[in-house]
Amino acid sequence: MERDRESIGLTAENQAVLAELEERGWFLEGQDIARFCMAYAIRAKVPEGATSGTETRWAAGNFDKTGEIRALLAALYPTCQTPVRLMEHLVNEGLRMVVARVRSDAVGPAELMD
Repeated sequence: MERDRESIGLTAENQAVLAELEERGWFLEGQDIARFCMAYAIRAKVPEGATSGTETRWAAGNFDKTGEIRALLAALYPTCQTPVRLMEHLVNEGLRMVVARVRSDAVGPAELMD
């Protein structure tokens, strides 16, 4: 069995995407953007997976202080044995999806949830 990660990382491309979204001032900090993008990916039913080529950005314990995200992922992805890897994957996929929509439709966070 693959060992789970202890941190959540972003690809180089998504580091730039995060900076672009941070400049818009919609959220207080990058972790909030990442959590929003993860939720966006979950809502879009992104399948379980892993993202390679990431650079550490946040400690998993700080990203999911209460364990609520891990509990949600356990319910939605019951076969997942590596919840932090899944969080990382969903954050990266969500960033990719959100920035594509923001760039093409010029929408904000509220419209993204339609």
